[in-house]
Amino acid sequence: MKTEHKLAETLKQMMSVMPLDDISVTTLVKKCHVNRQTFYYHFHDIYDLLTLVFLDEHIPGIDDVKNMDELMKCIFTYYQKNKNFVDATNNSAAKDLFEEFIYNATYKTILKIINEQKDSKKLHHNDRKLIARFYAQAYSHSIVYYLSTHKNKTLEGLLSCFAFESEDSFANAVDRMCRIRGKEQ
Repeated sequence: MKTEHKLAETLKQMMSVMPLDDISVTTLVKKCHVNRQTFYYHFHDIYDLLTLVFLDEHIPGIDDVKNMDELMKCIFTYYQKNKNFVDATNNSAAKDLFEEFIYNATYKTILKIINEQKDSKKLHHNDRKLIARFYAQAYSHSIVYYLSTHKNKTLEGLLSCFAFESEDSFANAVDRMCRIRGKEQ
């Protein structure tokens, strides 16, 4: 295993039992059996290392998701399995890294769902990406808000944050964009 990935794995393990702000480079490198110069050869600081952790993270099952309820289930399962790590991140100065991680996963999934809509091929790829960015921003922010503010987190609670959304929201967005773009041409 490469040194930087060993450091990343160790940081994630340490964050499962202590807040990020309590983890020092000295403690981390001792646990990894590397010296401080090695750490600073690869990273500027702990937050730089945490960025690598999130770049390497993957939400199991997300590639097979067919709808937003399945996406929420995958994200909530990921949260449950990594609760202490995610909470430590959300309670630190690096909380934006978790939101970016959730945004990227949500965007990719929503774009896939949009691309599978009946009329989506009538739209330019950039229009489909525009719709996906809009929804991914709203969904990811709401997911992170729920996970970072509610004491008793449940899948049902997370799903209820989106109860106002209908299953055909993406199809309707594609249809509206097709009508708008049809008028422009």
